[in-house]
Amino acid sequence: MSFAEATLFEERLPDRFPKLVNLYEKAKRDFWNETTAIDWDQPSTLSSDHRVRLARLLSITYYGERAAMTIAAQLVASVPDEEARQVLSCQVIEEAKHVGAFQRLLKRLDRIHPPSYFARKLLVDLIETDDAVAKLVGMHLFVENIANHSFSALREGIDDPVVRQVLEYVARDEKKHTAIAVLYLPSLLEKLSLPKAAWLYGKQVKWLTLGLLMVKDGYEDARALNIDLATAGQKALHQHYKLRESMSSTRGLLDVPYFDKVIDTIATWVQQKK
Repeated sequence: MSFAEATLFEERLPDRFPKLVNLYEKAKRDFWNETTAIDWDQPSTLSSDHRVRLARLLSITYYGERAAMTIAAQLVASVPDEEARQVLSCQVIEEAKHVGAFQRLLKRLDRIHPPSYFARKLLVDLIETDDAVAKLVGMHLFVENIANHSFSALREGIDDPVVRQVLEYVARDEKKHTAIAVLYLPSLLEKLSLPKAAWLYGKQVKWLTLGLLMVKDGYEDARALNIDLATAGQKALHQHYKLRESMSSTRGLLDVPYFDKVIDTIATWVQQKK
């Protein structure tokens, strides 16, 4: 029986993941419209230099949101469980709203800037990886968590009402997206073979390296805006371990001890360059 037949014509009502059903209900309750929920007519409080710098930082986020929209759509067609497909379908719409919100915001600030080399490599590899488990690990467990803490640092450092409003709405959705990984990944990870787990380890090493270098490219603009990306990275790492601890299976997940020291080293190096 093909995957399409097995998933499309299953007669059993979905009942394996009640917490995903609750997350699906929450996603529906939290729905917001980026066109009307945000007051786009408010005047900007940022200088022209700060608008350009922030546009460069948020352009990286914008490309990440576009990648997340694509990956969520890919996962809807590839995960085997109805509850996961429903909540991932909500994510597709949420990511589409994020893309629309950042398009408006970047146009208001300056323009959409091109992606860095490392951002391009990371996001393309996440999209082109032909494995649902790897996509969930890379996007939902790592990228979404890092994005959420970066948004928090930006909200604290940027005194502009529209920027803060956009980031608050987007961050609210991102927390649901990391929850998808926590609630659903264990059921997939526990079935991994040893060769597949080893392959997944390698993917995570690659993605973490590219992600670290991608964030490093934004340190100069972030420092000029008084945004502490290093601390945001530390918080994301600590949260990553909390997420792992709450999962019933972490088979194939990369452990990254002392990674916080790597983040500190890069932050210090960027500071010394100035």
